[in-house]
Amino acid sequence: MRVLEQFEKEKRIKLDLKDKKILSILAKNARTPATVIAKEVGLSRDAVSYRIKNYMKNKVLQGYRVLIDPDKLGYQSYHLFIQVDPPSKEKEKELIEKFKSYPFTKAVLKFSGKYDYEFAIIARDIYELDKYLRRITSDCGEYLQDYEVVLMITEFYIEKSFPKSFLKIKEEDEMPVKKEKEKINLDKKDLAILRVMANNAELPLYAVANRIRLSADAVKYRLKKMMNNGVIKKFIPVVNFATLGYSVYAVLINIRGLTEKKEAKLRQVLNMDKNILWAVKTIGRFNVLTYVCVSNTDELHQTLLNIRSQFPGEVNDYETLIAYQSYKYTYLPEGIEI
Repeated sequence: MRVLEQFEKEKRIKLDLKDKKILSILAKNARTPATVIAKEVGLSRDAVSYRIKNYMKNKVLQGYRVLIDPDKLGYQSYHLFIQVDPPSKEKEKELIEKFKSYPFTKAVLKFSGKYDYEFAIIARDIYELDKYLRRITSDCGEYLQDYEVVLMITEFYIEKSFPKSFLKIKEEDEMPVKKEKEKINLDKKDLAILRVMANNAELPLYAVANRIRLSADAVKYRLKKMMNNGVIKKFIPVVNFATLGYSVYAVLINIRGLTEKKEAKLRQVLNMDKNILWAVKTIGRFNVLTYVCVSNTDELHQTLLNIRSQFPGEVNDYETLIAYQSYKYTYLPEGIEI
């Protein structure tokens, strides 16, 4: 899951082709220098910097993050969807503060639909996951109606910062390559770098170095090493799609008998779709979890219809939820340890 931030009503921002090109470059690497971006889009360095500052000012961008692979740190990713009786505003605020405080959650999102909240959870094993589930359900208490555990993410199909429908310019497809899971041994300095940069991926090397008492060259070396071994996937912008007139939907899908051949077809179908933002294979009642980013419900309908038509009679069940609010979002939750 990624790039879901605010879904409150925001002032709509119009972007031109230059803006979209700048954002597409930042989506590939949020640490790309303004001088490099300027050459690619045909603007001066100052003009690029000015536009990026405006993205921040207008809340199009809400910061930059380090996309980290928890598998490399010995953790697995899970998703939990819960349904609750509507509590009072005071009780809801209290619940949300509890949800945000969990050191084992990467994200806490609010939805409209069958389920009210989603938790992205990291755990070392199923026993640790069970402990976290008991804590969440206990905290919900009498308000808990139902929950659905979309178990471990086993494969990434699509990881994008923007859907194809938004960019409308030629870009390289981002189809994650399946890799063998391998734990990487990091030391405390590596983790310290990740802690400093996790939610501030744009920080210059000297600023990171000063905070953890290393040289800038040492930080650069360690970052490069973590990128090479897959701990750091990339540096990404945090996009507020509401300002661009887009809504994000979570779609949970069950495709019967997802064989290797069907899975290859599914990957192709998802990658070709212009509205898919993020999609993964999961273990659970739903074996596909995807996020769809659209400007209207017709586009959502077309995406769902396309998936179902490609697998006639094989989509046993699906749930569609509209993302409403993000209360917590990080790729390096407090509970991750070396």
